[in-house]
Amino acid sequence: MKKAVKIFVTTMISTTIFSLTAFAAGWTTGQGEDSGRWRYELEDGNYYAGSESGPSWQWLDGNQDGVAECYAFDADGWMYAGTMTPDGYEVNADGAWTENGVARTRNVTEAPDVDGQGAADGKDVLIAYFSRTNTTQRAANLIQQQTGGVLFEIQPADPYPSSYSATTQRAQREISAGALPAMLNDVEDFQEYELIFVGYPIWWGTTPPVVNTFLNSHDFSGKTVVPFCTSGGSGISGSLGNINQYCSGARVLRGMDVTGDSADDIQN
Repeated sequence: MKKAVKIFVTTMISTTIFSLTAFAAGWTTGQGEDSGRWRYELEDGNYYAGSESGPSWQWLDGNQDGVAECYAFDADGWMYAGTMTPDGYEVNADGAWTENGVARTRNVTEAPDVDGQGAADGKDVLIAYFSRTNTTQRAANLIQQQTGGVLFEIQPADPYPSSYSATTQRAQREISAGALPAMLNDVEDFQEYELIFVGYPIWWGTTPPVVNTFLNSHDFSGKTVVPFCTSGGSGISGSLGNINQYCSGARVLRGMDVTGDSADDIQN
């Protein structure tokens, strides 16, 4: 099976954040037991694909009429059609995301663009992150370099201890209690951002409590959220439940563990 697209800007930024590509891409139908199923293949022979943690959502203008519909693809690259997607959204028989029976659309010129295919000033892109040891901060800076977005550091009003042991103990207590610790400050003009990257280290398999505070403090309805994390090996999947819970009404896209990624990894 062809290797699914797994590059940060193409998959996580310009692909999974709903930008419309300039590739000579197109729909292809399956053969044999996959007859009647559809993929959207790219010029290089790869295709959009989700993961075990959820589908990959794409705004695609397949017939070049200037209007894009939003489609979900499973881990093997097949489009969902006439069903409820694993992350809880209805798609019609043609695969388009619908609300109350009406397909959601977007003019191609409205789609965010971060890879040089048009206006990419980053004014509607927010990169919010929490970083105790600067590892996640470095990843956020690399994303900012690619998107031109606005950086915002999520900071607790009561800083976590310098001691690793004390920090993990406090974090465990807060997570067990479902606490939402106060933030030192908040992002200005949150409503102006359409695309929001949320970055954090994985603590006890999930999001740090202060990140939950940030998410719980804002209305994400109609926004697109792209989570990214750093971890010691547990990966991002265990944190996505909180992301979806606190970002109610948002389009939460497949995230990525960017631990150890360089600028080239994120761009390529």
